[in-house]
Amino acid sequence: MAIFKTLLLALPALALAAPTSINPRSTGSMTWYTPGLGACGQNNGENELVCAMSAGLYDANSPCGKSIKITGPAGSVTVKVVDRCVGCAYDDIDLSPAAFQKAIGELGIGRKNAQWEWA
Repeated sequence: MAIFKTLLLALPALALAAPTSINPRSTGSMTWYTPGLGACGQNNGENELVCAMSAGLYDANSPCGKSIKITGPAGSVTVKVVDRCVGCAYDDIDLSPAAFQKAIGELGIGRKNAQWEWA
């Protein structure tokens, strides 16, 4: 019985010690690419609001079909993860042309840092 009481009293302390996310947003380099048959197994086009996630994030999160919100200098856009970007650094996102234009601006910009978060 004493062990049960000790465990019962310890549970709230364990809950308080659980890790929490201090900053759910990440900042990464946004680039654009021409979507096609992606790692998630579907074909997508340039006018769809889709993205490719870095290989590190993709492999760690099983993100196919999940949404992320990109906030850049031109505005915000919510995109669906459909592909894996092998050449991207960990927090970088490769956007379809339509998504890049909504969040970053003209395609000629090529690459720009922006914030992103799971939506």
